[in-house]
Amino acid sequence: MLTPILIVVCLIPITSGHPHERRQNDEPICSKFDYEEKLLEKMIRMEMKMEKIIEEVKDKEKNIMSVATNLSQRVGNMENDAIQFQRGINRTMVEFADSYSEEKRKLSDLADKSFIPIVGFNARLSSTKTVNGENKVIFDTVITNQGEGYDSSTGIFTAPYTGLYFFSAHVCNNGKSGVHYAIYQEGTQLTSSTQYDNNNVHSCSSVSTIAMVNKAERVWVQTLYTSVFVSDSFRWNAFSGSLLNK
Repeated sequence: MLTPILIVVCLIPITSGHPHERRQNDEPICSKFDYEEKLLEKMIRMEMKMEKIIEEVKDKEKNIMSVATNLSQRVGNMENDAIQFQRGINRTMVEFADSYSEEKRKLSDLADKSFIPIVGFNARLSSTKTVNGENKVIFDTVITNQGEGYDSSTGIFTAPYTGLYFFSAHVCNNGKSGVHYAIYQEGTQLTSSTQYDNNNVHSCSSVSTIAMVNKAERVWVQTLYTSVFVSDSFRWNAFSGSLLNK
């Protein structure tokens, strides 16, 4: 914005005559408001300078705002990059944890498969016993029970691991009273035998089998008919089994 400048004009009269008179008459004749006019001129100049300074400040302000906007955008981009980077790290950590867990599980499975625990039991009857009908034979005296799979109160072996097992039963009859028995796995007959002697002579027989048994499945000896099991120091009625492989 340009403000018109007030120009103070002094009149210089041109006279003739005596030189002394010309010097007096040649002095400039100025307004009686000369001081005020000069002050006004100075204020106008100062106003113009202020307007120029204000314009420069506005330009600098625009530059600063532009720089601030650019910085804000750059900061925003950096924050987005940081978020994406952190997400990438989190995703990598999750994938690593999943991979580690899977490898650990595989190693654990391999270790479980390669490790064959000791499982084996042997139990016998403590005295002569008659078992009526089709019932489990409870071998009440435990000789060994590695793995704690056999229960002497029920006569049942419960597999602590899935695997291939060997089972056997040895029984003795009371002369003309026969014994009729079988080894069962969860109600399925695996093997059976009958021991009978018409000469009233005590005799014994045995059966054995190999079976694939799942963990927690049960195996026991059961009579097929009423049977008398003779037990003395020479005749032991026994039920035994062991884990062969898992």
